Amino acid sequence: MLVGLAGSAAAQKGAPATGINAAMLRMFGDIKTFTATAEARMLDKDLKEISVMPMTMSMRDNKLRSEMDLSQVKGGSIPPEAAAMMKQAGMDRMVTVIRPDQKATLIVYPGLKSYAEMPISENDLAEAKVESTEVGKETIDGHPCTKTKLSSTDSKGKQQEAFVWQASDLKRFPIQMQMAQRSNTLIVKFQPPKLETPEAALFEVPATYTKYPSVQALMQAAMMKMFSGAGEK
Repeated sequence: MLVGLAGSAAAQKGAPATGINAAMLRMFGDIKTFTATAEARMLDKDLKEISVMPMTMSMRDNKLRSEMDLSQVKGGSIPPEAAAMMKQAGMDRMVTVIRPDQKATLIVYPGLKSYAEMPISENDLAEAKVESTEVGKETIDGHPCTKTKLSSTDSKGKQQEAFVWQASDLKRFPIQMQMAQRSNTLIVKFQPPKLETPEAALFEVPATYTKYPSVQALMQAAMMKMFSGAGEK
């Protein structure tokens, strides 16, 4: 409930897994508005690095937005040839918008002026009692932090936990997060955030964008268009 896993709805329907979902909103505590660049590192069960994903993340009115350039992902999660093809197809830039108010996650590809909408699970939307336990003090990139364990139990009785490092010099912003993703571990480290309210338009899809019934359908249409264009040359 606290985190989005690699086997999320987005991954199952064809979108690259980013670890971003509605339950992640709870990990920001009292922080309600911000914009920050971040780096997400995926580790395997032996804590060996699988991939590194740079992103920009924003929050406003209980809505969460992340933007990634998939061509910049390092590691084996996206092979170089796949990254090159995604860039050629206009799919290298991906925006994920979590909209609990609409009970939906929006996967947007600005290069294609297209998007798909996926329902947010009731489990992620449900109010959950999150227990916080301070486990120590650490310094992350020069910021003095309180390391806190977050524990919750979902509607099916499954217990989940995550860790956040709240920076005392950044109004307790969670400068680092660590969460389980099936057999993997996701660590997200932020740069110092701007705690101003981001523009509302960042959390909306432009009216001119085409909506597809699924991310998979969007990808198929983009690939067909790309190969069709290549055949005409």
